[in-house]
Amino acid sequence: MKQGLEPRLAPIDRLRLPRSWTRALVATVLALGILAASYNVVVACRQAIQANSNKYYRATNATLGFQKIFVLNMPQRRDRRQNMSALARFHALHLTYAQTVDRHEADALAAANSYLINGTHLACYLSHLRVYQRMVRDHIETALILEDDVDVELDLKPRHAAVMREVGRRYGRDWDMLYLGHCTRDSQEPASSAYVSLYEAGHPMCLHAYAVTRECARRLAVLLEERLRTVGHDIDLVLAVGAGFGVSTVLGTSPPYMVQIGRQEVASDLTLLQDGDTAQRLHGSTLFHLRRRSTDPRTLPAYIELSRRD
Repeated sequence: MKQGLEPRLAPIDRLRLPRSWTRALVATVLALGILAASYNVVVACRQAIQANSNKYYRATNATLGFQKIFVLNMPQRRDRRQNMSALARFHALHLTYAQTVDRHEADALAAANSYLINGTHLACYLSHLRVYQRMVRDHIETALILEDDVDVELDLKPRHAAVMREVGRRYGRDWDMLYLGHCTRDSQEPASSAYVSLYEAGHPMCLHAYAVTRECARRLAVLLEERLRTVGHDIDLVLAVGAGFGVSTVLGTSPPYMVQIGRQEVASDLTLLQDGDTAQRLHGSTLFHLRRRSTDPRTLPAYIELSRRD
């Protein structure tokens, strides 16, 4: 090709798109940006909803969101186990029974080890202590510990799910003990309400229904073994004093949705009740409901009516 006959190309800086094309391109970029941002928001919302849903379903699973539910029970107390089995069937719970220490074994251990408490008080102390030790040994991260004479609300799982959502929102995993049932009016406890409230317990008492983390169980095992020889107090008092001094993050629920059935004639094997004591009342007693609809009321103990709210 002869010189001077090459095709003349326009310089890059002279290229100009039609104004309508420019506007369309800008609009397209903006639209894509908005779509991408909207997609990210939708994904984040779906993940949040899924996370909340997962937390709900974990809190309503067969172990109420904990790794284990331990029930302290003596093998010879088949009536108590039958009672707990009825609760488990109705609420679809999986229970792990932990054998308690009886008072005769406790007396022998007290004499051999120079413990400052004995009898039923020591039996209760050691029964809970052994669960803590088992949690540490078996790497159980969280456990709900129940004594075998409890009754629970008919709407147990929705109430519990609401509590665990609040625990997660306010504390995440940074908690040590959670009392789902207690037997005293704590100074930090909110005013009575039909809805369950969560609060930081200052002096929780009674151990018929509470959850504990593995790290807290490890600390409690050390504390309780040391206190057996130095302080002659019941276990719930030892733990309450620890909570009062800020040893652990201890949470309570109000009103409690797991209560201990009480009266001297049906007193707990692990807790000494005074004559005339009565159980806390529930909005809807599961055991009363089961007894009322049973074709053979003898399959459930008569004293469940004590926990019914009129």
